[in-house]
Amino acid sequence: MAETPKRRPTTKRPGKVPGNVKDSRPVRGPAVPPPSEEEVRRRAYELYRERGEEPSHELDDWTRAERELRGNE
Repeated sequence: MAETPKRRPTTKRPGKVPGNVKDSRPVRGPAVPPPSEEEVRRRAYELYRERGEEPSHELDDWTRAERELRGNE
C-alpha cells in the first residue's frame, strides 16, 4: 500500500489574519450589566398598573420588563 505523504505543520502568527479571509468573530458592543431585580420589579409593577391592575399576569409582566430593560423589545 502506498504511504500517504505527511503534511508539514503550519505556523500561525498570533493576531495576523490573511487579507483575503474575514475575521469570523462577532461584532459586539460594550458589555452592559443585566438589569437589577429591583429595576425589573419596578417595571413589572408599572406594566401591571398600565394593564388596569388585572391579576394573573405576573410572569408575563416580569418577562416583558426584563426584555424591555435589556433592550430586546
